[in-house]
Amino acid sequence: MTASRPRRRVVLAGAGALVLSGCLPGQAERRPTAADRERRVRLRIAEEVDELAAAFDAVVDRHPGTSGLLGTLAAETRTHAAALRGPRPTASDPASTATATATPTPTPSASPVAADRASAVAALADVVARAGRRRAGQAAPARPELARLLASISACEAGHAALLRGGQR
Repeated sequence: MTASRPRRRVVLAGAGALVLSGCLPGQAERRPTAADRERRVRLRIAEEVDELAAAFDAVVDRHPGTSGLLGTLAAETRTHAAALRGPRPTASDPASTATATATPTPTPSASPVAADRASAVAALADVVARAGRRRAGQAAPARPELARLLASISACEAGHAALLRGGQR
């Protein structure tokens, strides 16, 4: 008795059905919406803000006597990052879950901290001031809600820089 092998037509028809099933409406990947793009922008900026918080931490690690003010400013900076990330995605929102899980955890800045406390704080003030200006620039093309948030963060960062400079500039 010979084993029954599928006929060529049956194999080709099955392969054709598999190919066509990927082309049917609703089966293709969902295209990113404006909300998806904004979510990616928010997460990218949140990573930048996390790096700024890491810069505060680096100065505190090198100069523990700065932990009072710098610890407070770092905590506020982390609050800004959390606001940018928004509420945690839910299981019913697969697009947000995929975007959130694809975002890498930011790594602390590798820039060295000055051995002199005053120089370290002055350098940090410059970094924070630049971040505030960058946030203002990021607000310009953003949709209204994100633009308001970025403008608020920019103002806070400018205030943080002024505090670090002792109210100068």
